[in-house]
Amino acid sequence: MSKSIAIIGGGIIGTCTAYYLSRHPKIGSTKIHLFEGSSIAAGASGKAGGFLAKDWHNVRTASLAQLSFKLHEQLSDEFDGESKWAYRRLTTMNVEIDSKRGRTKQVPDAGEWLKSVTKCSLAGTTDTTAQVTPGVFTAVLADAAKEKGVQISIATVTELHEKGDGTREVVAVADNGDRITFIATDVIFAAGPWTGRLAKKLLGDKAGPAANVQPSTCSNSIIIRPAPGSAPISSHALFTVLKLPSGVYGEPEVYPRSDGSVYVCGGGSSSDDPLPEKCSQVKATDEIVQKLKNYAAYVSPDFLDVDGNKATLQAAQACYRPNSGKTGDPVIGKFGEGLWIASGHQVWGINNGPGTGKVLAELMLDGKAISADISALMP
Repeated sequence: MSKSIAIIGGGIIGTCTAYYLSRHPKIGSTKIHLFEGSSIAAGASGKAGGFLAKDWHNVRTASLAQLSFKLHEQLSDEFDGESKWAYRRLTTMNVEIDSKRGRTKQVPDAGEWLKSVTKCSLAGTTDTTAQVTPGVFTAVLADAAKEKGVQISIATVTELHEKGDGTREVVAVADNGDRITFIATDVIFAAGPWTGRLAKKLLGDKAGPAANVQPSTCSNSIIIRPAPGSAPISSHALFTVLKLPSGVYGEPEVYPRSDGSVYVCGGGSSSDDPLPEKCSQVKATDEIVQKLKNYAAYVSPDFLDVDGNKATLQAAQACYRPNSGKTGDPVIGKFGEGLWIASGHQVWGINNGPGTGKVLAELMLDGKAISADISALMP
């Protein structure tokens, strides 16, 4: 029997899996159908900062992260990622700004926007850190997968029925009520923070480790654009510790992008907001958005102060991330006959998306992971 593969989830993990499956030399006539309930990269894959690090990972994920960091560069070379999804290498800094200790330092080679900080130190170089605009990256790979025959349906999987011959009928429903069915020999759960909920609904007591993937609290972020005519923003990613004059303490992360915008996150979580049914229902919290604007203005008063009319707010957004529960690491591999999982990546989903897709394709079609050691991540 030839394979037919259903992928549940159209974020970076599901999309990268579809992409690498479609290009595997043993794919043959295998049909691949990706199901996504909202839109490609509708959740964290479209709302994350896109920061990449080669060597910031524990011993269990280090091999996967190094593979994925390399694949990000290869994909950029192949698809002109520098212009399409703003791939670039970064200098990454730890920065402290404390109102009581003064702002007498300047971040080296950063220019005017980081001319007054309290303390700074190097956290990563252009050899070890980089960035992408993740939503665009995921969309380009989805289109590339479609060109190789992958079918993508914007529809929510609502049922899985065992057929008795080693296959399952996948039933999905689109927003307009259209019902889509697909007969699959293999089903991949790659639905990010929705993985656990969907696995329990569709598989019941057979959900296994997929049931353990739970959503994080809701994380907010903003995208700011400095006023026209401002000096260029350098390619320095910042991990900050701030002590504002008001006494407020914060640790926002600041990621300038090559289009001149600046992504800011780390304002705390909307912990009381439960995971909604769909990505499209996740909304930013006004209080946390204001906190992030205050942080940005304090980091760079002349460039990132939205309320002071030195910049404009381009986007305020929020997302959930998948936590694997017991281990804290992603779970990648087979957990039942014809059942596979790739989820639980927490904050490293963008970083480890390409590597996850590649090794899962190898597991399914070669019978083992070849490109990275994921032995500690398998169910």
